Formats: sequence, C-alpha cells, structure tokens
Amino acid sequence: MANKLANISILVLDDHRNMRLLWRGILLAFGIRTVNEADNAEDAFKQVGDKDIDAIIVDQHLDGLTGAEFVGMLRRAPDSPSQHVPVIACTADTRRSTLKLLVDAGVDEILAKPVSADQAWKKLAAVVNNRRQFVKTAFYYGPDRRRKEGGRWTGKERRREAPVPRDEDEGGEMLG
Repeated sequence: MANKLANISILVLDDHRNMRLLWRGILLAFGIRTVNEADNAEDAFKQVGDKDIDAIIVDQHLDGLTGAEFVGMLRRAPDSPSQHVPVIACTADTRRSTLKLLVDAGVDEILAKPVSADQAWKKLAAVVNNRRQFVKTAFYYGPDRRRKEGGRWTGKERRREAPVPRDEDEGGEMLG
C-alpha cells in the first residue's frame, strides 16, 4: 500500500498542535508526502474546497464545532466541498454515546487515542483499499454502517417486516 499512499493528500483536523505533529510524523513515515493541517472546522472546510484532499483525520473535541458536527456538515451540507472524502475520527472519548455521534455523522472509521502507528495504518488502509459504499436515507448520508458480509436476510425490507428497537433519532446498530 505504501506506493499508493505516496500520492494521496491527508488533512489532519485537530486543535492541539502536538497531535497534528504526531499525525504528520506517522503519515510521513507511511510514505504520504502531502499532509495538510487545520486547527478548526472553518479552516478545514476551506482547505477541502481549495485542495485535493483524499482523506481527513478529525478529532472529536475541537474548539467550536465537534468532529461529528464537522463530518455531518461535510456529508450533508448542500455546499459541501467534498461529501465523499474518507474520514477517520480520532478521539480519546470512547464513550458509546460519542462513538454513536461519530458513526451517525458519517465517519468511515474510528481510531481511539492514544494513537499507535499500527492502528493508524489499519484504519488508513481500510479507507483507501476497502471503502464502504455510501448510503442515503432521510436521516443519514455516509458510508454503509453495516460491516458484516453475506447477510442472510431474504425478505423484501428487513426493517419493515421485522421491526427493531429504535433510538430517539433514526436508530440502527452502532458500530465501533
């Protein structure tokens, strides 16, 4: 995968300079030559609109918008500069409620802090080599949240024929 990575451009959105520097070091070690940085969502949106960004790594806790809010706007805003760019959320906040917010916003992968190069490599490989298809519903736009291959359901619409308990918002299974 290293040869493929040399030509991709990554945007790291984190309000902590040390985390951006850590990410820069990890990504450069992977052979990625173009690492862009932003410390706020506004700057990140501008960069996504002005540059060819192939993937974004975003922290959940930022000054201003949260990472989930940023991703939600990126996925669903009518003037979004790039609705389909792969997004890896990186957060120390691994509470189920936070992970659900990130998944429901449309992130492709979630990476827990502290970051290891091995886990970063696996998440990056997943969004570069095995990107999930996008799904659009009334409440969600983003990568298919279902990860299991070869489902056995043969009915017309599983959720209509066998209702599942739903959360307050749109419901569904959370992946983490």
